[in-house]
Amino acid sequence: MLFWFIYIFSSLLISYIICTFFPKKIKPIILFSVLALMLTPENLGIGYQKPSPAISSFIFDLIFEQSVSIQTLRPLVFSFPLAFTLSLLFRRFKKRFSQN
Repeated sequence: MLFWFIYIFSSLLISYIICTFFPKKIKPIILFSVLALMLTPENLGIGYQKPSPAISSFIFDLIFEQSVSIQTLRPLVFSFPLAFTLSLLFRRFKKRFSQN
């Protein structure tokens, strides 16, 4: 449990640092996309119930097993549209309720 707390906190920090390099207009899109990329869980195998981050599982499969398995990236297909939708909603609410 402590691992996931540290991982989520470091993912938030890394995504914030990455989004500071982009213009203010697209910062929410970059922030939510990087968070979706880093925080999307994936089960390690059939019958194995421990979740792991999908991108790290894909990289480990690529490096150590030397195979490209699209199955590990399948959860990202669902999380990226959700992240994009959340970033657009965030921008709309921010624009509506801000003083500027």
